[in-house]
Amino acid sequence: MLAMECEFLAKKFDRFGWERERNTPAQDRQKLDFMDALQDFPLSEVQAACKAAVLSNPNKMPNEGHIRAEIIKARAKRVQSLPRPEPEPSARRGDPANADRIMREIGFTPRRFGASSQEAAE
Repeated sequence: MLAMECEFLAKKFDRFGWERERNTPAQDRQKLDFMDALQDFPLSEVQAACKAAVLSNPNKMPNEGHIRAEIIKARAKRVQSLPRPEPEPSARRGDPANADRIMREIGFTPRRFGASSQEAAE
């Protein structure tokens, strides 16, 4: 399906005689490069990126680098629109009150060394 996307783009822009070079090693290599660069992306993302690349620069045939850049840009836009979780203010690191509370919750009681405050008072 990726080869078909490459073929579609090439036919749409047909500046270099795509039909004239049918089944030549150069054309096969171009399709392979396109497929290798985009094989890790879902076809729907590739198709959307092809549309975006053509709309952003209608006079130039996008290559696999342009398509990858459009996919990354679309993904970044989706990530920015996701809600951000709010950090809990009491869960700050290094907060002694928070550390004491956590230690009490798990039942940890530190041992005291030396004379206790009661023994020192006597």
